[in-house]
Amino acid sequence: SGMFKFFSSDTHTIYPPKLEVVWDDSTWVTGSLSALTSDNLDKLHLYTEGLNIEYKKGALPRIRVKGREKYPAQTFSTTSSYLDVKYLPSGSSMFSIVDATTDTTIIPFGSGSKISCDANGNFFRLRTSGLEAERRYKIIYKIESGTGINKTINYYDPDHQFKVSL
Repeated sequence: SGMFKFFSSDTHTIYPPKLEVVWDDSTWVTGSLSALTSDNLDKLHLYTEGLNIEYKKGALPRIRVKGREKYPAQTFSTTSSYLDVKYLPSGSSMFSIVDATTDTTIIPFGSGSKISCDANGNFFRLRTSGLEAERRYKIIYKIESGTGINKTINYYDPDHQFKVSL
């Protein structure tokens, strides 16, 4: 009563067969960084460092995800508050990879897409070996904070795109 379509690995479409394997390789060491609190997550400016416009298939770059308050309180200081890097909530900050042309989710939010943290800020490893070559992709972020009735979920689509080449 339904119809399934299967594609071979020799297909010239964006739907080759795939086997999905998920593992949590995130690490969490904050060093001396301070946390972004739940009351300022809705006023968060999220930006990415180290994202190139093109990667070779099989590359494994480290992408830095940094968050700060969009409008930090003004203070008299020798350094700018806009340079303060704070870490995102642990265990509930994730990324998703989406095909930029078809809006098909390639890597969904979940335990296999947790954002890690070290003393320099948050990051994740972009595994390009599982992505189709000669396609454009974009990164979307999901940040969860709080629990129960006080739980907030924010999605950020900063239109960060990259291409995977052969």
